[in-house]
Amino acid sequence: MKRLISMISVLAMIPALTACGGGGGASAKVQQKLGGSFSANMVLEMEDFTGEGVLTRYDSGIWSVYFDSPAEVSGVLLDFSGEEVTASYKGLAFSVPQAAMPSKALLVHLIQAVDEIADTSDVTGTEKDGLIVMEGELETGPYELCLNKDGSLAGFAMKNMGASITFTDFTTDMVLTTTAATIASLVITTSGTTVTETIAQ
Repeated sequence: MKRLISMISVLAMIPALTACGGGGGASAKVQQKLGGSFSANMVLEMEDFTGEGVLTRYDSGIWSVYFDSPAEVSGVLLDFSGEEVTASYKGLAFSVPQAAMPSKALLVHLIQAVDEIADTSDVTGTEKDGLIVMEGELETGPYELCLNKDGSLAGFAMKNMGASITFTDFTTDMVLTTTAATIASLVITTSGTTVTETIAQ
């Protein structure tokens, strides 16, 4: 339970800017790969915190994040489904409405940004440092969503919050690998229905 509280606190403490790419560039169009299910290893960076783990999108509004590190959040699984977020650790779990989470919860904003463009096949952005950077606006402020040239997810940052997430090993085959642990089973609960995905390292 202590780790669950620590994880929610971490999501509330996102301070000063790190962007996806540097410098300006020409307009570029890319066929994005964000419309279906996918997973990617992630590094979430904040002023005093760096977290590593796996991000998974199952469908619009149905996501999960599993943390490998640091020690205080290792093994914590966050399930994002509909209007709720479920945090679980070693069989202990609790749900809170997304609207009740701190406004600086970067993962919630990432989910909103990706789901907004998921139904658009071709997206346009600015080429910076070999990435396609798209700028947008959420209720809580502006963001940058970065794609690789093959349309896979590369990064996300919010200028008014100063935190970023970078992604590697993007895959649509739903086989997740982690840097420190194997996820034995991943449970997603949506509208009273439980779906279990067996994961192999």
